[in-house]
Amino acid sequence: MDSSAEVVALVGVGILLTALYLQSESFVDPLIRGIAVQSLLLAVLLGWLAWTTRSVDLAILAGLAVAVRAVLIPYVLRRQISAFRWRMRELHAAHRVTGHALAAVALAVIAWFVFQQTLASIFPQPGAALPFVLLVEGLLMLATRSNTIVQVIGYLEEENAVVYAGALFAQGFPLFVEVVVFLDVLGVVLVAVILSIQRDVTGTPEEAALEELAG
Repeated sequence: MDSSAEVVALVGVGILLTALYLQSESFVDPLIRGIAVQSLLLAVLLGWLAWTTRSVDLAILAGLAVAVRAVLIPYVLRRQISAFRWRMRELHAAHRVTGHALAAVALAVIAWFVFQQTLASIFPQPGAALPFVLLVEGLLMLATRSNTIVQVIGYLEEENAVVYAGALFAQGFPLFVEVVVFLDVLGVVLVAVILSIQRDVTGTPEEAALEELAG
C-alpha cells in the first residue's frame, strides 16, 4: 500500500470512529461536535485526494465540506436547539446508549463483511468498504433515535457517506460537484425548516418531552 492509500485509509478509520462515537452519545451538543469533526475529517480526505490527483473539483468540495458541513450546519443546529424549551439530551437515551454502541460495532463488522463478499471485487480501492459502513451507521441512527435533532445528525452522516463514496468512486463523474452542492443546500434547508416547524408546533425536539413538560 503506497503512502497516499495509507493516508486515505487512516482518515477513513477516523471517520468511522466518529460514527461509532455518535452512536454512543446521548447529549445533543457533543453529537453536533461529533458530526462537525466527521465532516472536517471528510474535508481532509477530499483535500488530500485533491492534492494527489490535482483535482480542482475535489479541492472545491473540500472547501465546501469545511464551510457548510463543519461550520455552517453545526452553527444552525446550535441556534435551533437554543430555541427549544427542552434541550441538552435525548430523552431516555441514557439507558440505551450502551446497546446503541454495541449494535453499531456489530453492524460495522457485518457491513464490512457484506461489502467484502459482494462489492469488493467491483470497488477494489483501499478503504472502499468504509463509506458503505458509514452509510449503514447513519441508517442505524435514523432508525433507533427519536430526537429530531439527532435524526438530522443521522441524515447528515448519510450525506457524508455519499460524498465519501463519491470521492473514492465517482470523482471523475461530471455532475459530482453539482450533486454535492445540492446535498449541502438540501442539508441546510432541512435542518433549518424541519427544526423550525417542530419548534413552532411542539416547542420540543421530541414528542415524549411534551409529557414531561406537562407533568
